[in-house]
Amino acid sequence: MKTFVAGVDRLVAVIAGATLLAGGGFALAWHYDVPWARETLSRFERARIAELPQQGWWVPTLAIVVAVAVVAALVLLIGNFSPRTTGTASVIEEPHFSAHVDLSAIASGVAAELAQFPGVRRARGTAIDDRGMPTITVSVYAAADFDVVGFIAEAESRAAFVARSLGGANVATRVQLHIDKRT
Repeated sequence: MKTFVAGVDRLVAVIAGATLLAGGGFALAWHYDVPWARETLSRFERARIAELPQQGWWVPTLAIVVAVAVVAALVLLIGNFSPRTTGTASVIEEPHFSAHVDLSAIASGVAAELAQFPGVRRARGTAIDDRGMPTITVSVYAAADFDVVGFIAEAESRAAFVARSLGGANVATRVQLHIDKRT
């Protein structure tokens, strides 16, 4: 997920949560006869609110609000579901020369090496863009009687090898381990 989309998602969640908390708190205060809640609700003019849909500006305003909400929802959906794949990482940047490596190939290679560890059923590697950081992600699926400590040491050595191979390029390595349940 991209940083901007994650920030917008969190902002929407905070606003929705605060609105729901405020509305729920007011409803509870009214239910338990808290004076300020009763007084606030007594100033509410039902007739004035009931007349709003008859105003000339109501339908265009409602149409604009719906259109903006639909566009915002589509933008958030596209932003949240857009592919996070990343291409290459630059290992050498000189004025007349540059070298780039394919991170997907490196991820597949790391996955193939980790798949040879005893107890690993399968491993799959991909390269993604995680909030602006190119990341090599390897998902490993292993049996329940798996040597976790030995595997962690192997995974750390593979991550260190990738870091050395990329020559200081800003690339993260993530290994996700999924262990079967004991039966």
